[in-house]
Amino acid sequence: MTDNQLNKDEKQAELQKYRDLVLGTLDYYIDYTELHIKTPDYDSIEHYKGLKTQTEEHYRKGRLTRLKQWFRDLTEMQVETGDLKFNKYLQDKTKYDIDIFKSYFQRADQIIGKGKITTDNQFYEINIMVNQLCQTVPVDNNKIKTLNRLLSEYEQRKSRQTRKPTA
Repeated sequence: MTDNQLNKDEKQAELQKYRDLVLGTLDYYIDYTELHIKTPDYDSIEHYKGLKTQTEEHYRKGRLTRLKQWFRDLTEMQVETGDLKFNKYLQDKTKYDIDIFKSYFQRADQIIGKGKITTDNQFYEINIMVNQLCQTVPVDNNKIKTLNRLLSEYEQRKSRQTRKPTA
């Protein structure tokens, strides 16, 4: 089998995995009534059903990056709130051995390794992580201190950029 074919097969497997994960996440939102929102202008169940249709379209068109981003966006609330039943639901529903919290902490460790926050999204995630770390026992003061330093440095860089006069 050629490298090109292997890459094509790997991409197809990733596409299927992320389609299944996004669909499983949307099913979670549909199945758990405490997550439902219904107003005269908005019905969350209908919204999620529409997203399921779009997910299938992204899958058919080979949009792996889009599916990965959707999965990350859709699971953000569960990661932030430490919703462990969601992770179990997703494992049972999709049969994938996934740990949404693992990648969250790996991304933070990568940022610490680089010694620099480079995007607003990273800043947001690290900020949430600091809040979580402050509430966990035992408190990891060294990690909190390191993350707070990275947050501060990023804010300082951002504020210098916004103060630069445009030519």
